[in-house]
Amino acid sequence: MTEAKIGRLSLDNQHQEKATLYCYCPQPATLTIDLLDQLGRSFLHQQIPLNMGDNKVSINIHHLPAGEYNAWASIGSQTAIRPLTVPPRKKFQGLLQRWLLW
Repeated sequence: MTEAKIGRLSLDNQHQEKATLYCYCPQPATLTIDLLDQLGRSFLHQQIPLNMGDNKVSINIHHLPAGEYNAWASIGSQTAIRPLTVPPRKKFQGLLQRWLLW
């Protein structure tokens, strides 16, 4: 029987509001994600149902401060740790900033 596979975790560099985790499941399963900072503090805990086959899971990270994180992803007995770096976000300037605050 084929095992579940936990692939790469990538940051959406355009908006820095989500990260995407790729994985494969030979049958429907549940993905558990725990996102911890370098001090071991938990910033996210989610359980996400997965379909059989290839899956692309989006993780909302807009609330995370800039820094280094580790995502612990588990599917059944498979666990993988994927690093995630959240860079400082660009601040809007001038008219755009005033419009967003309005």
